Amino acid sequence: MDAALHLAALATTGAGAVCLYLSAPRQHWLPRPWPALPARAGGGVLLLLGWLMWCAMLHPVTAFFTGLTVCMALFVALPGSAALWAPSRKGKA
Repeated sequence: MDAALHLAALATTGAGAVCLYLSAPRQHWLPRPWPALPARAGGGVLLLLGWLMWCAMLHPVTAFFTGLTVCMALFVALPGSAALWAPSRKGKA
């Protein structure tokens, strides 16, 4: 049960970070960014839900910083993976 809740909290926090990234005007995964208001609101709700899941297992302050660490890792990995993926996309266009 504990591992499943950890995985659910990680997935929810990750989905929130991806929503926020895909709503950014200069994201490089999609041809056009997602509509800003709905994507950012959905990302914020997912991050809040992820934090509540982390709180079920950890102290609230520890849960907050765990969520921030996951977001920070994804906010570095998402643009980096788009940069690695871009040369292969340009070759197929």
